[in-house]
Amino acid sequence: MARYMRPPNTSLFVRNISDESRPEDLRREFGRYGPIVDVYIPLDFYTRQPRGFAYIQYPFPKSLDSVCSF
Repeated sequence: MARYMRPPNTSLFVRNISDESRPEDLRREFGRYGPIVDVYIPLDFYTRQPRGFAYIQYPFPKSLDSVCSF
């Protein structure tokens, strides 16, 4: 049974971010809830402009819970 268990999801999806937002900005804002592993802001394939959302990866589910309770 343990063979099919997945690790807990520790990725946060953030919508409606500014086009001027940088990964450093998001690290500063969301870093107060716990250490951050990675910040990823997807870019449009053709225009290379930010698509308006980001993924923030935390190492522990507890950090993610503290963000969601805010």
